[in-house]
This record gives sequence, structure tokens and C-alpha cells, in this order.
Amino acid sequence: MKITVARVASLASYVALALWVMAWMLVLSDLDARYVSLYLLLFVGPLLIPLRGILATRDKAMVWGTLLVLPYAVHGGVMAWAGGDKAWLGIVEAGLALSYLFSASFFIRWRAQARSSS
Repeated sequence: MKITVARVASLASYVALALWVMAWMLVLSDLDARYVSLYLLLFVGPLLIPLRGILATRDKAMVWGTLLVLPYAVHGGVMAWAGGDKAWLGIVEAGLALSYLFSASFFIRWRAQARSSS
């Protein structure tokens, strides 16, 4: 049961992080329209690389995903720390990144324990 919950939480938070960063770049920020595609490529592109393996819950892809979300957690923390009227955007980004980090870590660990015990 806990493996399923961790799997669903990790998948949901990773997809939500990708969608959140995309929404941030497209709708919630005041970026110049000329640079939106560049920002999407730089911020959303890396999240799409391991997405297929994460959706299939392959261990290597999940581990790479945890390493990949670390800069997003830092970016969200810095944006939240900087304050301003859009600090909540950074809080949500950091929360989603850390949610994936912990849930994927627990999922990988618990699934490995279940495989070794059976």
C-alpha cells in the first residue's frame, strides 16, 4: 500500500512540477514574448528528458529525476527568499520539487525492499 501511495505521489508531483514551470513561464510571469520559447526550452526541457522512464517507474529514471529536480528546489527557494509579490511561485516550485524528491526516494527504497524480501 505504501509503495503505491509513494508511486502516485512521485508521479503526480513530477508531472505537476513540469506543468507548474510551464504555466509559470507562459502565464504567470511577465516575460517578454520573444524569450518565452527560450525559457521553456531551458526550464521545461530538462524535465521532459526522463519523463518516459518516470511514468514507467524505472528505477534509473526515477533516480535521475530526483537529481534533476534539485536545481528546481533551489530555484524555487531562491525565488521565495527574494520575496516580492511573486514569492508564492517559488514556494510552489520548491514544494513540488521536494515532494517528488522525497516520494520518489521512498518509492525506490520501499520497492527494492519488497523485491528483496519476496
